[in-house]
Amino acid sequence: MKYIFILSALLIMALQTEANFFLPEMSRDGKTLNSSVLAVSRDSRSFAGLTYDYSDLKEDGGSSTDYDITTPGVFGSFSTSDFSAQLETQFAKSELGVTQSSSDLSSLLLGYRLSNKMTLGLGYLQDEYELGVDAKKVEAGGTLIFDGVVFGGSIAYREVDETNLDGGYFILTAGMGQKEMNDIVEAGVQLMTEGSDDLTRGKRFSIFSNMTKLIGSVEVDGSFKFGFGNYFKDDGNTTDGNNYTSLEFEIEAEFLVSNNFYLTPGLAYDSSNAPGTSEDTSLVKIGNDFGYRRDNLDATLAVDYIFVSEKNDIDYDGLGLGLNIAYLF
Repeated sequence: MKYIFILSALLIMALQTEANFFLPEMSRDGKTLNSSVLAVSRDSRSFAGLTYDYSDLKEDGGSSTDYDITTPGVFGSFSTSDFSAQLETQFAKSELGVTQSSSDLSSLLLGYRLSNKMTLGLGYLQDEYELGVDAKKVEAGGTLIFDGVVFGGSIAYREVDETNLDGGYFILTAGMGQKEMNDIVEAGVQLMTEGSDDLTRGKRFSIFSNMTKLIGSVEVDGSFKFGFGNYFKDDGNTTDGNNYTSLEFEIEAEFLVSNNFYLTPGLAYDSSNAPGTSEDTSLVKIGNDFGYRRDNLDATLAVDYIFVSEKNDIDYDGLGLGLNIAYLF
């Protein structure tokens, strides 16, 4: 299970950066993906791109065990005056010593603008792991503008299918956001119900916020999410308590070097705390994107240092490289 978590966490952080939930992305690169059907329903961009990510982690303490993960993928967005669609697909291959595994992650988010004030969205996400864990999520929601503020809400159902485990849970999200000139800020709350059938996860809550701000010629993007609740739906499943907490934040700043070149240093942190001596995990990524932008082309090369730590267990660290190229229509 530890290997599945590390693989999943690295994949999430290696994927195309995803930000806004209620408001459409407005980053200068023009290719940053939205993270929900609500943001997609108000998006007006059209672009297509390719990604290739590589991570090489080694166990600390002199061990020769390596985690190698390669993740090619495609992504894009298409918009008309009334309709928007966003597609992302990733094909991950991993190696743990001599053991190989693969996983496919894909999503399709659709949005329709009923008027200048009201939108609707529908989405489907699917994760398939060769290790025997498959997950599907269906999401629906809408937004409404009132006095310059966007209010939004969505409901999603995530179904998990493992070899000896089947079940699912609902995700209810509500919040608001506002755009002023070149600045965006949004905040929301989420409720995740306890798992059904064999799925033992408990009820959990989270609060989150995203922002984009232009300070002179520097664009700053940040996100924050804090979660808490029950790890198991049945307190009797553990003798080590049943509390669960998680913390995620990311911040990056884009500096223009010239008309065509830019640098984007950033920091990302992801941690979770759950019952058990090996369930407390943190992941840190520090890196920089070297970007080139001209006409309708935007390309970035990411160089990152990645550190994974697990309580009372071996730590892992190494380098990550990522190439992201997109053409804006």
